[in-house]
Amino acid sequence: MEVVMPTTASIRKTPRENQINIRATDEERAVIDYAASLVNKNRTDFIIELAYQEAKNIILDQRLFVLDDECYDSFITQLEAPVQNAEGRERLMAVKPEWK
Repeated sequence: MEVVMPTTASIRKTPRENQINIRATDEERAVIDYAASLVNKNRTDFIIELAYQEAKNIILDQRLFVLDDECYDSFITQLEAPVQNAEGRERLMAVKPEWK
């Protein structure tokens, strides 16, 4: 199953219906407001777009890794090799996945 993450542009076309409340110091709010003004955004758009992009990056960091050709070949070889520790494999297979 492929998960497709919407782009920021497609999110903006959809009306925002949910409210997120956060607390900030005066300094944090001032810095955020100033930075938002530098890119011609309001506070909400600025915070949502940056938080959304960072959340996607964190998710991808948990699921995606990049290897050069040599490391990729080594990785595939290890995946295709017979299991060295059958007991460890059985323990791993007995763990209930987080998504179930």
